[in-house]
Amino acid sequence: MILEALEYLTTPCPPWARRLGYLSEAIAIRHRARRCAGAWADHQRHTKAAILDHVPKDCGTAVILGAGQCLDVPLPDLAARCEQVILVDAVRLRGLRLPENADYRPMDVHGVAEKLYLGTSLWDRTDNPLREFDEADYVVSVNLLSQLPILPLRAMARRGLSTPIFEHGLSGQIMRDHVRDLKSLAAKSILIADARRITRDRKGAVVDDENLAAQALLPTPNVSWHWPIAPEGERHDGSTIEAQVGIWVL
Repeated sequence: MILEALEYLTTPCPPWARRLGYLSEAIAIRHRARRCAGAWADHQRHTKAAILDHVPKDCGTAVILGAGQCLDVPLPDLAARCEQVILVDAVRLRGLRLPENADYRPMDVHGVAEKLYLGTSLWDRTDNPLREFDEADYVVSVNLLSQLPILPLRAMARRGLSTPIFEHGLSGQIMRDHVRDLKSLAAKSILIADARRITRDRKGAVVDDENLAAQALLPTPNVSWHWPIAPEGERHDGSTIEAQVGIWVL
């Protein structure tokens, strides 16, 4: 906990990312990934393979949305196949070494987090934050889709601006916005995301089953695999979380 606190205090990031909890979450995910390394290995292998399988021939610029610490991104191989690699996430933690042709850009991929921070209308969304990547050849959203609504909704709940029905509606809207933003790009765009997420109690009974693909208006993925996000022993209440991860070529 002391190391996490020091990292939080010394890591530079945009004000909205610190205020809404993106920095804290990024640090927590890195530590969770270490604890769950064995359980996450197959998922990371599948994700890396999917990214490389779809790289266009003679790729100039590749953009990875939701890059994080590149635990599920084949960065060396991708940098070798592309002239330039742009890694995008809310924050960049220390310790990630980049190839010479790679760049890391802190960014609010949807725009809702920055709007919440600034206090502007969430519904006035006429821009596509991904437009700056219009000239890219290859854009991949990596295990990001289901994460996009989480911290904004938490921030709204803290301010008393949310209800369960509202949360469900806004969550789906944010995911659909992201899919639409990707589809609007001229680049070859790939979405790697949770299609379904299941939570079980300590006895193994299903207590929540989310069809995330349906919320995002996505068809059933042609390729999918299992990801034990929170395996047995990870959560204090004994519950587990698992996902079925899919690939969509948009």
